[in-house]
Amino acid sequence: MSSKLSYYICLVTRNNKTEEYGYGLPYKDIMKAVEEHYKDGADAVVMEMITEEQFNDRLPKPY
Repeated sequence: MSSKLSYYICLVTRNNKTEEYGYGLPYKDIMKAVEEHYKDGADAVVMEMITEEQFNDRLPKPY
């Protein structure tokens, strides 16, 4: 089984509030996180595939 990393932004909506999560994990682990969001009461989870570069650009930069 491949452990290649996948990069996604997930928008999780719960009680009319949306939070953004960024994941750089194997796809199966991202899907586990999505399942957890639903178990925790999410109304919807929207996944957007991004590149590794886009993911890294979103990380906090050291000063």
